[in-house]
Amino acid sequence: MKEAYIKCLKKLREFRKSLNTENDLKRGKLYFTWIRDKTKKIENEKDIDYIYKNIVQYTLKNYKIDKYNYERLNKQLKNIVKNNYALKKNNYIFNNTNISKEDTMLLTKKVLLKRGNVVWIDFGFNIGNEFGGMHPAIILKNFDNEIFVLPISSKKPKEFKKLEQDYLNKKITLEECVRKKGQITEIVQIDNIYRFKNMIRWANITRMKKVSILRLNFNGTIGKVDGKYLSTINEKIRTEFFE
Repeated sequence: MKEAYIKCLKKLREFRKSLNTENDLKRGKLYFTWIRDKTKKIENEKDIDYIYKNIVQYTLKNYKIDKYNYERLNKQLKNIVKNNYALKKNNYIFNNTNISKEDTMLLTKKVLLKRGNVVWIDFGFNIGNEFGGMHPAIILKNFDNEIFVLPISSKKPKEFKKLEQDYLNKKITLEECVRKKGQITEIVQIDNIYRFKNMIRWANITRMKKVSILRLNFNGTIGKVDGKYLSTINEKIRTEFFE
């Protein structure tokens, strides 16, 4: 252990000295931040109540349940909400930090982190073209302590940029541009996410992955995508991977 620790420190010092350009320094900062955050996550894996405590302290407090979604809950969940939330201006606001662990984790799976919701995930330090950093992601399936997600980016895909440039250069019509975008099987365009800033985002289905809930930004906004986008994602997955 001691030998490995010393070798690690030596390598980190060598790496720090190699950072010369502005881009090197920026990437180095991201790397050291990733090491810090990764170490914290490893430490928190030993705390069986870490997820529960953070959800109570941050996530439940920041997430409002409107009356429409409340009416769609089953009887058990409605009782949990009634006992731990206060109704204010058509929204249920969390107000009981003494909520039980069992009720908290049930709300987490069935309300906060359910399929179609959008959460902020730390995807870690990327290498090459890997997807990394803090990004919103659509939850496709909840596995209790892990979630299967589809990352979202505000960066327009290069395939879309090329098609739009071809349209501007009058190489293709607007109808052809729209049709060809739809034929790119790995890309899903998401025009709006409820509770998020109103802007267009994109998801690449080849970047789907299962992540630990420890990667969740517990204090981040939780949004939601329209069901039509989930249907499009399902169609794209079937076309990309099974046809």
